[in-house]
Formats: sequence, C-alpha cells, structure tokens
Amino acid sequence: MMTELIDQPEQSFIGRVYTPEDLDQQGTFAACWEEFEQAGYFAALDAQTSQPNRTYLLIFNPYGAFQYWIGSVLGPNAQAPAGLEKLHLAKGQSGVVAEEANAVLSMLPVATTYMKGLEKLEKAGFPLPNHIGQTDQPYYLEQYLLADEQVTQVRHILYINLEQLTGYDEFD
Repeated sequence: MMTELIDQPEQSFIGRVYTPEDLDQQGTFAACWEEFEQAGYFAALDAQTSQPNRTYLLIFNPYGAFQYWIGSVLGPNAQAPAGLEKLHLAKGQSGVVAEEANAVLSMLPVATTYMKGLEKLEKAGFPLPNHIGQTDQPYYLEQYLLADEQVTQVRHILYINLEQLTGYDEFD
C-alpha cells in the first residue's frame, strides 16, 4: 500500500552548490559544511526564518551526475545573502520521513546518507522513481531542523511525481 504524498509549498533553497569534485577521500562534503558554517552563512539564513534548518539538497540530472547544495530551506520571498544563490523550489508532491536527530551527519559519505534516506522513504510506503534525474523535480533533501540552535530532527524529503516513476528509455 502506498503512503499518501505530501504537498510541498513553493519555497526557496538558499545556499551554495558543490559538485562531485568537492568530495573528500571519504566521499563526504564535510570540509564544505565547515567552510559554509565558518563563513557565517547559516546565521544570515536563520535570520530569515522561524524554523532554522541545515539542509543539503541533491539535484540529479538525467545522466547520473548531481549537484550538492548546502544551505537552508526558506520561504519563497527569502533573499540570498552575498556569496549565496537562491533556487526556486516550485510546489510539488513529496515523500517525507522525519526522525529525531542531534547533529548534522556531514561526516558520513553522501552516498550513505542519501541511500539511507531513500530506504526510510521506501519503508514508509512512498514510491521511488526509477530515475530521479529524469523527473521534473529531481530533488532529494536532508533537512536538519533546529530549536535553540540545536539539531532536534532530520527530515528526508524526496519530490515524487506519480506519473514519472519509470523514467524514459534513452534508446527510444
């Protein structure tokens, strides 16, 4: 039985993009997270929301490559501070699984956290697209919510279009 998809409102993702070339030898973006934090970007983003968060956004392309964004999910009218970029996330449907957390898992390989997130979504009953990069919203987010400057929860979010679960065959 499929779990009902959750409507995501229009929102902004503000942050900085990284590519596989930025991965360290352990397959993490830990140094990028540290650099982002030390630059004071999260403080500037937190000032624009009532729900501070530390989020990574994976955007897949049809050929298997990806962009890894570090930043925060904010309202649609949020402004990008100098040095950061704003991505518009159109409203859409998603699978969302939340669990308690006490830290951002930036020291784990991104492949590990992403696959664990997909596993949690699938176990919760959400359908997973065969080729995320071939969907109109090829987004996976791991969003760490904060209260009193401490991580309290992690949300695994995958945009899912029920009409785009199979992808296309490039040989057609």
